[in-house]
Amino acid sequence: MNQFTSNRKCVVFCLLSLALTTVTAFSETETEAPKPTGMGVEASRAIAAAKDRRAEEAYEKRNSEITPWVEDGTPPKQGNAALLYYQAFLLRPEPPEAIKYKIHSVTEPIKQFRTYLGHCLPMIEIVEIASRMPCIWGVWPERRLSMEALRKGLGPIQDILLMDARALAADGHYRVALERCLTLRRIAKHLSEDPELYIYSTGFDMLPLNVVGDVLSVMPPDAETLTWFRGQFAVVPGPRLSYAEMLQARIRRFLNHMRTTPKSLRYYKNLAIKEAEGEQAKENVRNLTDEQFLARAGEGFARFLDSIFRVLDSEMTYEQKLVQMNGLYNEKMKGDNTDPVDKSVITMFPGVSGYSYLVEHSAYVNGVKAAVEVYLVLAKTGHLPRKLPDHLPKDPYTDRDFIYEIKDEGFALRCQGKKFQGWSKRRLEFKVKSKDKSRFGPDN
Repeated sequence: MNQFTSNRKCVVFCLLSLALTTVTAFSETETEAPKPTGMGVEASRAIAAAKDRRAEEAYEKRNSEITPWVEDGTPPKQGNAALLYYQAFLLRPEPPEAIKYKIHSVTEPIKQFRTYLGHCLPMIEIVEIASRMPCIWGVWPERRLSMEALRKGLGPIQDILLMDARALAADGHYRVALERCLTLRRIAKHLSEDPELYIYSTGFDMLPLNVVGDVLSVMPPDAETLTWFRGQFAVVPGPRLSYAEMLQARIRRFLNHMRTTPKSLRYYKNLAIKEAEGEQAKENVRNLTDEQFLARAGEGFARFLDSIFRVLDSEMTYEQKLVQMNGLYNEKMKGDNTDPVDKSVITMFPGVSGYSYLVEHSAYVNGVKAAVEVYLVLAKTGHLPRKLPDHLPKDPYTDRDFIYEIKDEGFALRCQGKKFQGWSKRRLEFKVKSKDKSRFGPDN
C-alpha cells in the first residue's frame, strides 16, 4: 500500500470514528434529556404530529413527482462514497417504537411506514448518490470494533431502502422500486471490494435479490421495464467473489494477525509443538524463530490452497467438489507425514461452508436473471412459456437448466442441489400479477 492510499484510509477511518462517536453522543443526549410534563407533553406531541404530517406530505410529493434515474453514460462522480454513507448514518432518523422492530420484515407498507420514509428521504437521496461513486471504507485492519459499527450502520439503511422499494411497488412505481434494489447491490459491491468487509457482501446482497422477486411478482408484465431491468441487472453485478479469492484473503489476514499479535503466534507455535511426533520434532519446532515459523506456515498454506484450487477449477460437480475439499482437509489434519506447523495453522481453514454459501448466492442471481426472461415472454405473448427459453443462466449446483414449474399463481425455478431443495427452495417462486388463468394456456 502506498503512502497516499494509506493516508486516505486513515482520514476515512478518523471520519468514521467521528461519525460513530457523534451518533453515540446524540443518542446519549436524547436518553438523558428530561421528559416534558404538563403542557409540555401536549406541545411536544403537537410538534411531533406536525413533523409527521410534513414527512407524510413530503413522501407523497416525492411519489407524485418521482422519475426513474436516467443513466447518461457519464463516468461516476469523483470522491469517496464512504464519506456520504457515514453522513447517511447521521441523517437516519430513529424509527418510532410502533414500527421499530418491524422495519426489517415489513411486506405491506402502512401509513406509519410511509410517514417514517418521509423522514428518511434526505438519507435515501445521499445513499443513492453514494452508491454510484468509488468507495474506500477506511476500516482499519484488526479493528473489529469499526467493522461491527459499520455493519450496524448499514443494516438499518438496508432495511429502509427495502421498505421504500416495497412501498414504491405498492404505489405502482415498479421501476424505481427495482432501482432501490440495484442501489443495495452497488453497496454490496462496495463491501466486496474491501479485504476487511468482503465476507459480509453476499449476505448484504441476498435481501435485495429477494425483494426484486417480490416486485416482479406484483408488477404487471411490461416488456419495456423488464428489458431495462435486464440490462441494469447485468451492469450492476453486486458482489463478485470467488471462493479462491475469499480463501486467499482470509489466509493473508490470518498470517498478518499472527505476525502482529505475539499471543496468537505463541498459541499456534505451542499447538505445532503439541502436534509434533517425538521429542526431537518438538524441539525442532521450539527452535524456530518467529519469522521461520511464519514462513513455514505460509508455505504450508500455499501448498494446501493449491490443492483446493485444483478442485475448484475442475469439471467436478458441486457435490463432488465438497467431498474432495473435505477429504483434502482431513488428509492434512490426520496424515502422519504432515508438517506439525501445517497442522497447527490449517485449523484456520474455514471449511467448505463459504463455498456452499457463494454457490447459493449465485443460484439466486441466476434465478432472478432466468425469471426476468420468463416474465418477458409473458409480457410479449400473454402466456407463460411451456418451457424455459434457451441459453439462460444455469443452476450452479449442477450446471444444468433450472427446473421450471408452472404453478397456480405463477411459476417456480428450482435448483437440483440437495441443499437448495431444502429450507430455501421457496425463495425462487414468482407470482404473476394477473389472475387470468388463460396466461397458463397449454399452447404457449
